Amino acid sequence: MNASASASNSSGTNGLAVTSLVAGILAWLFFLALACLNWVVIPAFAIATLGVGTILYACTAIVGCISPIGWIIGAITGNAAKNQIRQTGQSGMGMAQAGFIMSVVGLVFTILTICGLGALLVAGTISLPDLSSYF
Repeated sequence: MNASASASNSSGTNGLAVTSLVAGILAWLFFLALACLNWVVIPAFAIATLGVGTILYACTAIVGCISPIGWIIGAITGNAAKNQIRQTGQSGMGMAQAGFIMSVVGLVFTILTICGLGALLVAGTISLPDLSSYF
């Protein structure tokens, strides 16, 4: 019974590798959808509604936190999958590496964006909008 259990562990694709790849892809798709929404749809809506539509920016900013969460999940599961694949000999190393790389690139992009916005805030180039007038 032990021989068949260990044989089944070493065959097949690692589940964490699949999770890493799916999390990385979904996070990037969600990021791209929100980027299109923030750069194309909402500005057009804001112009059409004479500025009232800008409240949607606040809504999408909150929802925009989902992509980094997906990238964190993808990076953690990708790293864990690579370690498991080395130990068990399962397949899926390419998926684990792809999910890990996509997730790390997304996280680096997020960190650079936050640092850049922080630097612009400190320099006084941009200011946070006062959303209290909308409520």
